Amino acid sequence: MSEQQLIEAMKSGDEEAFTRFFEKYRNTIYNFGIRFCGNPEDASDVLQETLINTFKYIHKFKGNAKLTTWLYRIASNACLQKRRKESGMESSLDQLMETNHDAGSDSRFHPHEKLEQQEASKVIESAILKLPADYRIPFLLREVERLPHREIAEILETSLSNAKVRVHRARLMLRDLVADYFKGKQ
Repeated sequence: MSEQQLIEAMKSGDEEAFTRFFEKYRNTIYNFGIRFCGNPEDASDVLQETLINTFKYIHKFKGNAKLTTWLYRIASNACLQKRRKESGMESSLDQLMETNHDAGSDSRFHPHEKLEQQEASKVIESAILKLPADYRIPFLLREVERLPHREIAEILETSLSNAKVRVHRARLMLRDLVADYFKGKQ
C-alpha cells in the first residue's frame, strides 16, 4: 500500500490502515520523543499523543507536505506541550535509546576507548537535553533524523533561513555546553 493509499484509507476510517500506520511509524515517533524528552515514559506519552492526534486530524491532512513532515510537526507539538507541563523536570540519561552510536559494538575499540566513547556520548546527550526546545527540535530533526533544512522549515512552520539559523545556533550552543569536557580530553 502506497503512502497516499494509506492516507486515503485512514481518512475513510479503515482501522487496518491505522494499524499499518502505527506499525510503520511508531519507532520513528518514539525515538524522536525519547531524544527530545530523555526518558521512556515521556516518549511513550508523546507517541500516544501523536497517534491520537493523527487519528483525530487525518481528515485535515491535505498532502501538501510529506506524511512524515506532518507527523514530526504533531510530535514536536506533543513534545513542547509535555515540556510546558513539566518544566524543570530531570531526565534519566541512562534510559536514552539509540542516541549512543554504540562504540562498544566495534571490535576495533579497546575497552578504555569504549568507556571514553560512552562517556563522551553521555556528555553530548546531556547537553542536547539542555538545549532550549526551539533549538533542540530542529537540531534533532537535522542531526539525528537527517532531514533536509527545507523539511525542517515545513515542520516548524517557519522560513528556510530561520530553520537553518536554529540548527546552526543549536550547534553553537551544544559546542559551548560540551567545551569544558572535551578541553580536558586533548
